[in-house]
Order: sequence, then structure tokens, then C-alpha cells
Amino acid sequence: MEVKKHWASLAFSLFLVVFTSCTAWAMDLQESSRTWSASLELGSTFQGSGAVRMVGAWWLPKELAIGKYGTGSARLELDLGVLDSRDTTVDAGLQPVFRYTLRKFQVMPYIDAGAGIHFLSRANIRGRKMGAAFQFSLLTGAGLNFNDKVELGYRFLHISNADIHHHNNGRDEHLLVLTMPF
Repeated sequence: MEVKKHWASLAFSLFLVVFTSCTAWAMDLQESSRTWSASLELGSTFQGSGAVRMVGAWWLPKELAIGKYGTGSARLELDLGVLDSRDTTVDAGLQPVFRYTLRKFQVMPYIDAGAGIHFLSRANIRGRKMGAAFQFSLLTGAGLNFNDKVELGYRFLHISNADIHHHNNGRDEHLLVLTMPF
């Protein structure tokens, strides 16, 4: 249990350092090709509990050049989800996300990593005891960006209370993601 707390704290702290340090690297920054994006995410857990999420994201106006073809960008996501159609639980989340994109090809592969906070409308989802409405999240994902017009990807989202409450079954979601940047 203590290891989970350590990894969640470390991942969240590291991400915040990277996210807030972008302005310190101003000489390596270039204009971002986007300001906003909207995503639809569909998926489930291994236990069969479904998830439908709508995500709006505000992208920082600058990207960090990484190597000859890569860029690093950051965004702040606002997430609204409906979890499990039988126990209908509403989930609202806020999370900063860092992306690395390989811009060598017309179809550009990317990877995402982030951490944030979530609020659930109920603390028990299909028998899984989440402990409280307030939760933390860790996410990772990968996908393809098609000419900055549409993205198709996969996202793994872990939601739990990081053992701050007695019950902490957590929730792991596997999501297919369709994103429209603008």
C-alpha cells in the first residue's frame, strides 16, 4: 500500500515540474499548432464496468522541441464521464497531461502521460469500494495523429484514492480515444 502512495506522489510531482517548467525553457519553444481539442473516450474495466468520457483540453501555446523530429506539449484536460450503466456514476476530473509527438511522418505517433484529481457521484461502483468521492488519477496513452486533423488512440486510466481512505479498490479503465484538435 505504501508503494502505491509513493509512486502516485512521485509521478504527480514529476509531471507538475515538467508542466510548469515549459516557460523556463522559452529559448527552445515554438508555437503550438493547436489551442483546444475535444475527445470522446469509450471503454471498460476488466470487470466489465463500462465508461464513456468526454474530454475538453486547453493546450499551452508553446511546444518544446525535443531532438530533430520530436515535440513535447502540455495541456490541461477537463474530463466528464459516465461510469457503468447499471450503477450510473458520474465522474468529473481535471488533469494536466504531457505529450511527446514524433513529427517525422504525416501520420504522427504520440505518447501521453498525466495525473490529476477526480470527483465521483458515488463511492461504490458495481461493488467496488472507492472509499470516497475524491479520487486521484494516473494516465498513460498512445496513438496516431493524422495531419493535425484527427487523432485515434488508446488510454489507460487508473483512478483510486491513493490509500487515503480505508476502502481503495480503485478502477482501471481501458479506453479508445477519438480526438478532434482545433
